[in-house]
Amino acid sequence: MNLEVLEKSEHKLSFVVEGISIEMANAIRRIIQSEIPVMAIDEVIILKNDSPLYDEIISHRLGLIPLTTDLDTYKLPRDCTCGGYGCPLCQVSLTCEVTNTTNTPLEIYSGDLKSNDPKIIPVDPTIPIVKIDKNDKLILEAYAILGITKDHVKWQAVSNVFYRFYPEIEFDDNKCAKCPDRCIVSRMCPEKLYDFSNQKTPKLLEDYWKKCTLCESCVRDCPEKAIKVGEKVNTYIFFIESDGVLPFAMIIKKTFEIFLEKVDEFIEKLAAIEIKT
Repeated sequence: MNLEVLEKSEHKLSFVVEGISIEMANAIRRIIQSEIPVMAIDEVIILKNDSPLYDEIISHRLGLIPLTTDLDTYKLPRDCTCGGYGCPLCQVSLTCEVTNTTNTPLEIYSGDLKSNDPKIIPVDPTIPIVKIDKNDKLILEAYAILGITKDHVKWQAVSNVFYRFYPEIEFDDNKCAKCPDRCIVSRMCPEKLYDFSNQKTPKLLEDYWKKCTLCESCVRDCPEKAIKVGEKVNTYIFFIESDGVLPFAMIIKKTFEIFLEKVDEFIEKLAAIEIKT
């Protein structure tokens, strides 16, 4: 398997992976999307709420705030020695105590949540929670635990993950030379992948495969049927968008750890089955 990173930023990662089957590509996508554990608020105790919102609405908003995650320190509640009752190995406490001492309404943000672990904090301190009027208060305690998306979408490690086939486009130069339309394909391509400047036949941009969506409009529009569009065998382009709860290196590492665990589990269960011939 070969992997080449195309683009990497704080919240986006794209790469080309070659030498894997479509079944494995889809398994990787599904694990990233639904099985990587991350931190999220799961329990809220409202001590004082003078805001116009019900306690349940505030609790729901708190649960959807992305929190930075430390997978080396914390365990899933079901794997913790406390049995999931809550201990420093599987639970983080966050508190919020805000009093509006001004004469104007005060907005309370995710940055007002104070964590007992500086590694587990809101990814963005400017996420609005609620607004309170003058002399009003909001006092609450919240408890965050690890979880996976299969249980609730608030435990989602990425905002989006998808892949597409690696495109391959071929020209028949002899047919292109006969085209009377000065290549309608290069003008009609929705992704502008063709260059027809000072040439008798169109030329693909060198990085056309980064934008090509395999819509095959060039195949349909070419009057001489000189273009063939296909996919490179066992090669895929992945795109991952993250809200910052985990670094991309940890996401990829954890993905393959989970994948190998599933393979080992399958082998064990298969060996335990008495196969009838």
